[in-house]
Amino acid sequence: MSKLALVTGGSRGIGYAIAEKLAQMGFNLILMAKTDTNLLSAKHDLLQSNPNIRVDTVAVDFADSAAVEIAALTLTQNYPQIDILVNSAGVLSIEFEHASAATLTSLFSINCISTMVLTNAIAAQMKRSRTGHIINIASLAGKTHLPKIGAYAATKAALISYSESLYKSLLPHDVKVSCLSPSVVNTEMTNDGRIANQDKIQTEEIVNAVIFILSLGKGAQLPQLDIDCTPIALAQL
Repeated sequence: MSKLALVTGGSRGIGYAIAEKLAQMGFNLILMAKTDTNLLSAKHDLLQSNPNIRVDTVAVDFADSAAVEIAALTLTQNYPQIDILVNSAGVLSIEFEHASAATLTSLFSINCISTMVLTNAIAAQMKRSRTGHIINIASLAGKTHLPKIGAYAATKAALISYSESLYKSLLPHDVKVSCLSPSVVNTEMTNDGRIANQDKIQTEEIVNAVIFILSLGKGAQLPQLDIDCTPIALAQL
């Protein structure tokens, strides 16, 4: 029987790359993202290459945490066992001191609150079945307190802290929690010309890290994994 993985932000970028690898490994998938057309396109492409799996989609705006809460309830009712949850949904904002309340609310909802709402629901299910793995994609920005993206960094700091607490909470129940914190990854979101794309962390390297995390046996835990970007690391010397 194929296992089931739920990937948020699964229609493009890091989320899609992870979903693509999981599909190749034989996982059935649930993709969550904001735009239904992007989800259907991703589903089509995944099934073209992996016709023996099942791909379901859930269109929901992570800026609307109440809608995510409803979606999470529906998911746990419709899928009695989700084996892997990968939280990749997120947005980058360069606003900080002058960010409006609306901007901050949306940023925290997408990057943190909605992820927590969904994860809490799936974690409760995993806890009851005493199996599962939750992987949260955060950012090194949440640990380095960068002033240019201070609001974004704060959301990622919250996600890292939440992941650490969830790891300790679920450890006695045989559910694994890992938080992956990369620096700048070569995606559409970071394509601003400040760092050459080929010098950034590549999406396939994030995929490789996720697969490594999932390859660890029952006796091994990896609650936190940081991945630095070489040009940024050199600039900080």
